[in-house]
Amino acid sequence: MQLAFPTRSGLAEVVDQRFDVVIAQTCNALLELGAWLRAKHGVPFLSVNTVHMPSVYNVILPDRLNSSRLVNKVFAEGVIPMIERATADSYNAGDGLIVLSEALKTYWRDRGVTVPIHVIPRAVEPKIFDVDTGEDPFPHTAKRGTRLLCVCRHTREKGVRRLIEIFARWIAPAVPEATLTLIGDGPDHDAFRDAAVELGVADRVSFPGELPVTSIPDWYRHADLFVYTSLSETYGQVVSEAQWCGLPVVALADGMGVCQQVQDGVNGVLVDTAQEDELVNWRFGSEAVALLRNRGRRRLLAAGAERVARERCLPDRCIARYYEAMDSARRHCRETAKHRGARRPESILARWTALHFATAGLGCIRPPAVVNRHGRRQPTWEAFEEAPERESSTSIVIPTNVTISTSGARSEGAEEDEARFGA
Repeated sequence: MQLAFPTRSGLAEVVDQRFDVVIAQTCNALLELGAWLRAKHGVPFLSVNTVHMPSVYNVILPDRLNSSRLVNKVFAEGVIPMIERATADSYNAGDGLIVLSEALKTYWRDRGVTVPIHVIPRAVEPKIFDVDTGEDPFPHTAKRGTRLLCVCRHTREKGVRRLIEIFARWIAPAVPEATLTLIGDGPDHDAFRDAAVELGVADRVSFPGELPVTSIPDWYRHADLFVYTSLSETYGQVVSEAQWCGLPVVALADGMGVCQQVQDGVNGVLVDTAQEDELVNWRFGSEAVALLRNRGRRRLLAAGAERVARERCLPDRCIARYYEAMDSARRHCRETAKHRGARRPESILARWTALHFATAGLGCIRPPAVVNRHGRRQPTWEAFEEAPERESSTSIVIPTNVTISTSGARSEGAEEDEARFGA
């Protein structure tokens, strides 16, 4: 195992880069480096929160520990609050925090974050998701008009087992031709396959595995409903992607990232989770069945999904909001200069060491798992550099003289519309 540690010469090289702003994502040692650069050299520092620890910690636990009430109590009442206090301290050592939903802004305020908090959604890349619709990727057994789709990592936190149970009990019996396609891979992939067999729907639930992102738009555009039961999303990028492609969403109201994206009755359906699980599952299944049976309502929600997603997720707009956050960080850094205390490299080394060994230790709790059994490779950004210009495009000029240009054209014929919404 190789662990990266800072050295005096390495830190000096970083200082020589004369960064204008440092942006660090949660669960990354750059949080410490950014705080040190700010304290010692006055470099504005922004953090980005992308992890909701209460929802995801059980991913590292083997089945035996995950089913233990005592272990879960220790995490819920001891480990998680301790980690969140340390994380809030790291955020407060900077000049601002970027979160992906309004609910998480409140969440971190309640946990002691005092620096400015900016809510900025993730962008959807038109070079990938505005391509012409390709061939239908669904198997011939998946009838148009009854296709349910979910794209996510196959881990406990995503609620895939729950989705399969809902499909088996409430959707499959009501719509005999309905199918569920679960794209993705991960440590619990085999357990989800076993669940489909156990629940008697293995012939109606398909597992294509992990796929290159460039092939995902065809799945969105040829599906009928996107169904999502995850309650761990700081954002949930796949929801935006599905909506961008005109696919309505049925999802659980998570109070976080999914609720930021799905407007109930406008671009999808949100199912309230403030009830017993059995009732929530029934409601989720009933909403999915109702939409499969109502082509007209699916059509309206699809139009709303595409419109709202393109208002929220256009890259130009998201990038512009990042620059606004960076301007805010510069002001905050100047205004709080007299309150900064320089951090010694030795103190950073100590925290850095603790961070790496804690991460390595947590990674050893659960046995390693295959997370991409087909070995499919994702494309690099270089693959899109030579992409031809589309008929229409939008561009903005950022204050730092950087120009970002993205295409916004998309056409969808009547035949494709009929194909999506079925007969």
